[in-house]
Amino acid sequence: MSTGSDEHLTEKAAAHKANSSSEDLPYSPKEVEYNDDGFDEYDEEHGHAAEKRVRFYKTKRFWIRCLVILVILLAILVPLIIFVILPKLVQSIVNHSEMSMNQLNMTDASETGMKVSLTGGISNAGIFPATIEFPEPIVVSWEGHQLGSMKMSAVKASGGSATIVDSTTFTIIDKEAFGTFAKQMLSIEDFTWTLTSTVQVHAVGRVIKDIKLTKELKMLGMNGFGKVTIDSFTMPGDAPNNGGAYVRLVTSMNNPSPIGMVLGTMVLDMFYKGTFLGQVTAQNAVLVGGSPSPLVLEGTLVRQVNQTDLDNVSVLMSNFLAGKVTMTSAKGVSVKPDGVTDVSWLSNGLLALTLNVPLQSPVPLNVIRDISIKDMGMVFNPASPFVPTASSNTVTAGFKLPFNITVGMTNVSNTMSIHYKGKTLANIDTAVWAEARSDIAAGIITFGLPPSPLVIQEDAKEEFGQFVADLTVNQEQTFSVSGLASAISTTPIGTVKLTGIPFNSNVTMTGLNFNAIDAAVTNVVVSGGNENHIIMNQTVALPNASNLTVSGGSVLLTVYDKVTDQYLGELSIPNLNIVPGANPTPTNFLFHPKNTTLRDQFLSEYLTGAVFPLKVVGTKDSTATVELQQAMSQVTISSSAPGLMPPPNLVVSGTAVSNIGTLVGNRQSTTTVNMINPLDTDLYISGQVTQVSWKGNFFGTIDAKYEQVVPAKGTASTPTLILQHPSGLDFGLFLTTQFVTSYPLIAFGGAMVPFDLDVLMSVRVGGPNGYPATIHYKQTQEILTKMSLF
Repeated sequence: MSTGSDEHLTEKAAAHKANSSSEDLPYSPKEVEYNDDGFDEYDEEHGHAAEKRVRFYKTKRFWIRCLVILVILLAILVPLIIFVILPKLVQSIVNHSEMSMNQLNMTDASETGMKVSLTGGISNAGIFPATIEFPEPIVVSWEGHQLGSMKMSAVKASGGSATIVDSTTFTIIDKEAFGTFAKQMLSIEDFTWTLTSTVQVHAVGRVIKDIKLTKELKMLGMNGFGKVTIDSFTMPGDAPNNGGAYVRLVTSMNNPSPIGMVLGTMVLDMFYKGTFLGQVTAQNAVLVGGSPSPLVLEGTLVRQVNQTDLDNVSVLMSNFLAGKVTMTSAKGVSVKPDGVTDVSWLSNGLLALTLNVPLQSPVPLNVIRDISIKDMGMVFNPASPFVPTASSNTVTAGFKLPFNITVGMTNVSNTMSIHYKGKTLANIDTAVWAEARSDIAAGIITFGLPPSPLVIQEDAKEEFGQFVADLTVNQEQTFSVSGLASAISTTPIGTVKLTGIPFNSNVTMTGLNFNAIDAAVTNVVVSGGNENHIIMNQTVALPNASNLTVSGGSVLLTVYDKVTDQYLGELSIPNLNIVPGANPTPTNFLFHPKNTTLRDQFLSEYLTGAVFPLKVVGTKDSTATVELQQAMSQVTISSSAPGLMPPPNLVVSGTAVSNIGTLVGNRQSTTTVNMINPLDTDLYISGQVTQVSWKGNFFGTIDAKYEQVVPAKGTASTPTLILQHPSGLDFGLFLTTQFVTSYPLIAFGGAMVPFDLDVLMSVRVGGPNGYPATIHYKQTQEILTKMSLF
């Protein structure tokens, strides 16, 4: 019974379960739930298709459940995001954001603070637009010390970044710490501020408060204004009471830091190598952050009396005039932002700062210009080739100093190079100081160049030779000089030695122009002779219209007859010394023509006072002075040699004795001639052929060989010579009808009769071993001869 009962209960339970399951499903019992792609399932047992199955996400029950779950989640997550996650997210964004400062300018500085204007930015500020507010001041700390605080206006961020532009007040919290920071900031390369505050952020429609701000803000320091430049350095005038000189400097102070500040009135002491130069003051000084700041400093350079200080000032001024850099220093004395009140933390910072100021002219000054060499001397010495001695009595130079102070230059010294046609020829270094005269108003200094070695460059010897040649033969020549000048100068700050001042100037000098001169010859004296030549001493004028002086030892020039261009001999100048002016120069003419006809013509015309045109030519062999060889090879001088003036009578008198027998017979007369020697050397006569005439009538011939020496400037009578009269009746008729009738006294003891002579005389000039020649000489109606018939 129990068993049947149990089975009945089991069936009822199964039926109830089936009914219950059918009621819970959203489809009929005949429908089948299936979670695969839809298809008709075949019922093998009954042999017909199964019922169609429906996907679960298309059922109402599924979506009702999802909606319920979503509502529950929103109810839980939204408060969680708003009150827990969002503040943490904002704090994380603030923590990871970066702050930078482009400009922070400080004005109206006082002991307790200053006004600041700043520009900067924030990066990595999240993806949502937001507004950051600073309800509390930002505290600025440095190396663990709170320096001060400042309020900031709200900043709007968009696209992950924000721009900061604000003006506020910075209040100093720890004055001692801030003073230390200010001192360090002026001199160090960089520093780091720590900014702390509490901020609130407006984002996604919410205000998130109590966000902690802690930022490390690294900025560049002022680094001692490492690249201070001088834009202008002038001395406007002398300070009163011999107190030095006023000075004005315009500088650019390079401030790499973004921090700028108004310094107001700033006072600095200037030094160079321990020498106190003076004190300068800048009014309304402003340092601009991140850029050069112009600063005008005015004050006084003090007068120096200690020699070490004077030497230092000399170097300083010399370097400035030469365009060189001189590293001076400036130490802070005081700073008053408002021009009246000293701010301790700012003054202490400035007092600890030493500015390195490179003093240099921003542009080349070209202090010395327009050099003019009024005269120049060059002495050449064959014993020291290519090192002539140069000198000048007067050199003028224009100069312009960038200082409006009283300057007097008393002595100068130079190191100079000569340039010609693009080539550096020579260097000259004056070994001594030369006296100088300066005219400050006119900007001219005049000085001399003491005798100094002119050292020719090894690679410019040929070019230097051409330079000397051009000066010798041209009317004028331009070259250039450059070098370094030094001057001892009196100034309001003391007597200083200015050294190494560069100069570069063209110089035009009048040349010797030798090829255009006419060298006049005077005081010709035949002083000797040998078998090779006649020695003639004379004075040759070598006019020099320039201010150039040349001294070069002995010179040997070649002399030609200007008409025939035939060789006559050599002109020897024992000591060539050309100075400005006429230059009457003693010379020796070694006369030995190759053409004997020209030889005899020259001597004959010389004795008769004729002028002989000459051409004097040089060659490279004319001098042993190598620097002058090229010049000598280009010299061609016109000249003329005058004869003896007044022309002398070589035959002063004579005697002739005849009788009727000789006149009728062999027609000969015996005669002697009294000779004079106008030369300053012995004249040796070896014979003569003389044509004698009277009033145009041929009277006879003397053709005799004999030896006779007529002493220098002396007289002598010839041995008895035979005068051979013409033969024939014509001469006898002439003798009896004209000649004797004109001088009847010849028959009664003799009479003085004037004859004309045409003489060819064989001589040796200089004595028996002298130079041979034939003199053709004529005298007309001037030879009085005592003639008698008995």
